[in-house]
Amino acid sequence: MNIYQIVTTLNFGDAIGNDVIAIKHVIEDMGLKTAVYSESIAPKVKEPDCMTLEHFPKLHDDDIVIYHMGNGSPLNEAVTHLDCRKIMIYHNITPYEFFHLDSMSAVENCRKGLQDVKTVMRGKFNAYIADSAFNKSDLVRMGYKADSISVIPVIVPFDDYKKKPDSAMVEELSDGMTNIVFVGRIAPNKKHEDLIWIFAYYKKYVNPDSRLILAGSANADGMYFKDLQAYIEELGVKDVVFAGHISFAEILAIYKTAHVFLCMSEHEGFCVPLLEAMTFDVPVIAYGACAVPETLGGAGVVVSNKDPVFLSKVIDGVVNQKAMRSQIIKAQRERLKYFQYDRIKKEFQDFLRGFIERFPPISSENGEKPIKDLYRIVQENMRKQSKLMPFTEDALLHESRMTSANVDMTDLLNQNYSARGLIEAVWLSCFGKLPDENDYSVWEMQASELNKTEFVKKLVYECTHADLCRNRGNEIHYNPFVSAELPEPSNHETEFIPEPEEGGALPT
Repeated sequence: MNIYQIVTTLNFGDAIGNDVIAIKHVIEDMGLKTAVYSESIAPKVKEPDCMTLEHFPKLHDDDIVIYHMGNGSPLNEAVTHLDCRKIMIYHNITPYEFFHLDSMSAVENCRKGLQDVKTVMRGKFNAYIADSAFNKSDLVRMGYKADSISVIPVIVPFDDYKKKPDSAMVEELSDGMTNIVFVGRIAPNKKHEDLIWIFAYYKKYVNPDSRLILAGSANADGMYFKDLQAYIEELGVKDVVFAGHISFAEILAIYKTAHVFLCMSEHEGFCVPLLEAMTFDVPVIAYGACAVPETLGGAGVVVSNKDPVFLSKVIDGVVNQKAMRSQIIKAQRERLKYFQYDRIKKEFQDFLRGFIERFPPISSENGEKPIKDLYRIVQENMRKQSKLMPFTEDALLHESRMTSANVDMTDLLNQNYSARGLIEAVWLSCFGKLPDENDYSVWEMQASELNKTEFVKKLVYECTHADLCRNRGNEIHYNPFVSAELPEPSNHETEFIPEPEEGGALPT
């Protein structure tokens, strides 16, 4: 059994990417084989056994795929067709309305992701994990069964935050100014404009010796970041620092020197930076939207008002009133106990063990045994009459497996059919009938003259592009995650099939 995680993009330092790597380590600690596959992997990711999808192996019945759902990737639907046990981890998707004035590609990505969750992905996984109760309620609202969804928080390896921060940045930020910090990508749902608005009032009327540090990458092609810069200029506020996508050591330096963590985000499925800030005993002031109150769990200061006058007073109190600050930090430390690495690690491992027990590998062999037995009985009777079966066992099995006119051609290739059986299976899928004598003769000759790869490519191409196949309205799909090889003929078929030459793995 292998456990494979699939994520659209494996980024360095973002919440989903970090969760993927943490889960990988948790699975490895169970003594299970695991790997991560992604469409693209950031160059900074140095974790072993993280590969792009063209290296995805052939799946077996006992394998498990864990899919991280968070955007509108074409992978969303493709993963549902994988023939194995499947788990979806739902990280939530930002409502696309936030991006209308920023990036139309982001709008479409989020819209498509939400549409996929509501339609093609629902009911296609054996089990679901939500990072938060908020995310679970989101799935339930979209028609998912509540009892199929487990709430397991993001796994945070807190020991990583004990590493040495960047000393140069620590020195730079330890200049006596009050550091108000927010960590998160520059995106409209994070509401950086509200942070800037609040800070402008605070700096002008409460504490001129203060700076706002905004750490996170920006969409270079979007309008939002440019609008924020224009807004800063319009307000005439100084000391707003866009740190960008910086190193982990620099992130640690920002947390180490922060006086307040200020979050005005209006959409969060979990919000890992809240935990990061609490780890460094940085008091959190956060707008109570979506999963934020749940993650804080009564710790920090949760507000429902973004009025800059009100929040400037709150910030001032948190910075200067030692009793208030101490009480906030004490509550935050208590809350962090819930998210302890070993506790969440055990929760995930218990879930995975229960999943393996509840969902054993689904093998088609037992269900197909009566079909195979029937074929062999008829075959034996035919031989007693000095007759040969007009079609192979593979053809009969393939006909029983066909559930619709839609054909996943790569899945068909992975059924380990013999050459003659493959010819029959492709004919049944594309034309709804068996080959005639001339078809058998032509394609068995092709099988004897071409190597496996060339033979299959030619057979599949010509049949799927034939007018009769198109006129029948067949939808031909190719599964991007599996590879196939044409097996050598079995003994009972040697009288029908010339042995093909050796060849490599089939292209998908």
